[in-house]
Amino acid sequence: MTLSRRRFVVKLRSKSKISRSQSFKMLSRLFVIAGNQRKFIAIAIFLTILQSLFTALQPYIYKIIIDEVILVGQFGNLMYWCLGLVVWLIIQATLAFSNSYLAENIAQNVIIKLRQYVYEHLTKLRLSFFDRTAVGTAVTRSVSDIQTITDLFASGIITILGDIIQILAILSCMIYINWKLTIFTILVIPLLLYAANFFRKGVRDSFQEVRNQVSILNAFLQERITGMPIVQLFNQEGNEYSKFKDINAKHRNAHFKSIFYYSIFFPIVEILVALAFAIIISYGSVLLFKKQILLGEVTAFIMFVNLFFRPIRAIADRFNNIQMGLVSAERIFKLIDDKDFVEDSGNLNPDKIQGKIEFKDVWFAYNDAEWIIKGISFTVNPGQSLAIIGSTGSGKTSIANLLTQLYPHQKGDILIDNRSVKEFIPSELRKKVAFVLQDVFLFSGSIRSNLVLKNENKSTKVIESVAKKIGAYEFIDALPGGFEFNVSERGMSLSQGQRQLISFIRALAIDPDIIILDEATSSIDSQTEELIQKAITLLLSNRTAIVIAHRLSTIKNCDDIMVLNQGKIVEMGSHNNLLAKKGSYFELYQTQIKANNFK
Repeated sequence: MTLSRRRFVVKLRSKSKISRSQSFKMLSRLFVIAGNQRKFIAIAIFLTILQSLFTALQPYIYKIIIDEVILVGQFGNLMYWCLGLVVWLIIQATLAFSNSYLAENIAQNVIIKLRQYVYEHLTKLRLSFFDRTAVGTAVTRSVSDIQTITDLFASGIITILGDIIQILAILSCMIYINWKLTIFTILVIPLLLYAANFFRKGVRDSFQEVRNQVSILNAFLQERITGMPIVQLFNQEGNEYSKFKDINAKHRNAHFKSIFYYSIFFPIVEILVALAFAIIISYGSVLLFKKQILLGEVTAFIMFVNLFFRPIRAIADRFNNIQMGLVSAERIFKLIDDKDFVEDSGNLNPDKIQGKIEFKDVWFAYNDAEWIIKGISFTVNPGQSLAIIGSTGSGKTSIANLLTQLYPHQKGDILIDNRSVKEFIPSELRKKVAFVLQDVFLFSGSIRSNLVLKNENKSTKVIESVAKKIGAYEFIDALPGGFEFNVSERGMSLSQGQRQLISFIRALAIDPDIIILDEATSSIDSQTEELIQKAITLLLSNRTAIVIAHRLSTIKNCDDIMVLNQGKIVEMGSHNNLLAKKGSYFELYQTQIKANNFK
């Protein structure tokens, strides 16, 4: 059964609201990840407090200049006060720059560490996770969700602390100047807090829906762009475009909800601020007329109101940034905390594998109770080759995947050199096993970079030597740049046969102890197959090999041939012995002769 036939998508959604305990838990985990930034966080907090105090006290300086310098005719001191005010503003601007730069620096260092953590976690997951999860969803977790956490550090928690300090400092100054006018000014605050809370809740819920729709959109685009040849060959452009329009419309509508709350909140804030200004001007004018207040105090109050409501208005948005970051953090930590797909790792790492392979009553299912492998037992001795044939879905590829622990088996045991595969470190075991697949995947980059995936220190001479033995050196050397030729994404600048030859060089260049060929000659022409057959004969000596193929010509020289049907062994023996039995293998042999495919 091929991977594409097994694949189904599970969308990771987070629709549940985050409780306070969960929020504090995620914040604490984020600050643990930001542990190496503690010194910078402390400096940022100090700068934020200092900046807030400088900003809050600025109107009081204007009050002094108006009431104690201008109104009393002390124009000789005016120049000194103006210079002092300029210095004050320069210091305030410097603090704002330093604080902003430091906060962004902290945020970027945190998310780069978090993104590395998530990517490392993804590389340790079993293939069953990627079978069940859309690639676009995993990409959203690794890129968009992590990027959202930037605002949590850059304009979230630390900035809110500064806003609160600024509000308290401004309120203290206002009360100190005139407590009566202060009381009238803050009458609109309850309405503002109510509007802010409504805004926060609405945007939080809309943001969760936006993130869900982003995941769906990314998954759809990734799958359709990758499968564009199929879309075009089956003339499905119109149908797929209609699906995209529907998904894109839902994504737009999710954004509209957040836009709606922003469109309501900020005009309400402006109205409330205007109302506060009206109260100050009207009541302040009365006090000014009665000479109970000075002109500088009224001017300072007008400035204080602007500065007072600015952080209150911003806090709602900053809480929204925090909420967005927490929603994204919840999705990221949900991915990280899901240990069901994490590979089990032993501690065995031998320098060399002799190559004895044993399957003992092995059962395996990709999905619960849908058994693909049903009680299979066989042995391959070191240096021998086993061919596996059977109809599509009989379990051939699954056996190879189980051997390298790409998937865990549910029952029985699999042994390599009399040790269970579960005892090996998976990454170290795979270094000693070469895997050649039917669908060759090449990464964007040079041919050489694709040939040294398992060992970047492999010399060019070794690679060229293997290429010559296989017969692929001539076509590579003829390409522009030779081994430095860029194969493009998924190797699309090369033919299927050329990609297959490169996969053989990649596998054989690492000098593996075990070689697995999974339909490795099904997509190449006869001339190329002859070159590969010769190379396999030379390079498989003293190595254990498992060969999966439909072409009987590929496996007739193997020591043993195993015929599978619906996950069970039907026949097993050498080519000649199986022909003599005139069973399933004999029928396949006769079918291929009639089809003129047997060489």
